[in-house]
Amino acid sequence: MPYDLNRLDLLIVEPDTGVASTWRRLLSTLRMKAPNVLPDTDQAWTLLKGAPQGGAVTGTKVDALICRWELPGDDGLKLIERLRRDAESPAPFLPAIIVTTTVTRERVRQALDAGVHEVLMLPLTPKAVESRLREMVERPRKFVRGGGYFGPDRRRQVRADYAGPFRRAADRAKT
Repeated sequence: MPYDLNRLDLLIVEPDTGVASTWRRLLSTLRMKAPNVLPDTDQAWTLLKGAPQGGAVTGTKVDALICRWELPGDDGLKLIERLRRDAESPAPFLPAIIVTTTVTRERVRQALDAGVHEVLMLPLTPKAVESRLREMVERPRKFVRGGGYFGPDRRRQVRADYAGPFRRAADRAKT
């Protein structure tokens, strides 16, 4: 049975009031509750520092972050990197989607290196938003640390037909 996305408490970092309004309408179309929308990374960090994670009774609960890459000042990717790498991070495991106007192979690599779960491209569509949220919630990836990286495992699946060398002991054990 698919996960009820209405249970998600989203934090969206979006400075453009028009795009923020689009987010609210789009999530309403998906029958999701209204998100907490903030205009910049400083306010988002402050909220996250005080927000209980996962199932809190009091305070602002945040289940996932959706952040615009192109922000004035500190960009959204830096917020996600900070969440993953800062020793004082309030939510290093928080699922994160980055939203951008430009998707290139290099930008996707940068997003993955920062610890992003999913990349969304503007303009937003209900189908794209729903599929990215479902991917994060219904098929969660383990977090890995190594070589300066901390974030969700970039591999979405282990392929049974893969015949090359495995670098991880867990993968070798599955063959």
